[in-house]
Amino acid sequence: MRALLSFFALALAPSLLGAQSTTLDAKSKADLLATRELAWRAWFAGDNATLEAMLPAEFIGVGWGEGPWSTKAQSIASSQEFAAGGGKLTTLEFPKTEIQAYGDVAFVYSTYKVAFTAGGQPVVQEGRSTEVFVRKNGKWLHPGWHLDSGK
Repeated sequence: MRALLSFFALALAPSLLGAQSTTLDAKSKADLLATRELAWRAWFAGDNATLEAMLPAEFIGVGWGEGPWSTKAQSIASSQEFAAGGGKLTTLEFPKTEIQAYGDVAFVYSTYKVAFTAGGQPVVQEGRSTEVFVRKNGKWLHPGWHLDSGK
């Protein structure tokens, strides 16, 4: 119950603070979704430069496991470890995506399916994601994500 109340408080906060939801124009929406895809692919590829550029210093990542939340440095290190261990992304899909935009801030809610190899073994992970993006100087930054298994 507490989690449900917290969710509603977060969902209602922008309207309570007077923020108006906006509809992104086609280019902004395409750029946002391309940035989301780039973030996922960069993480699985161990693409340090891309992650450094898109994750701000205050980044918080909540992964699909039950481990601790990660900082920018920890998330990039995990990405590097995955790639260095031979991990490879084979499938990335977002079957359902909804976007809420408030000016230069966007919340992207999705279901996802990723397939990859880790330690030589195939893995398929499906779940839900809530990702936060902030547009700064015309580019979308990715200050946070929360993934779960959807179970």
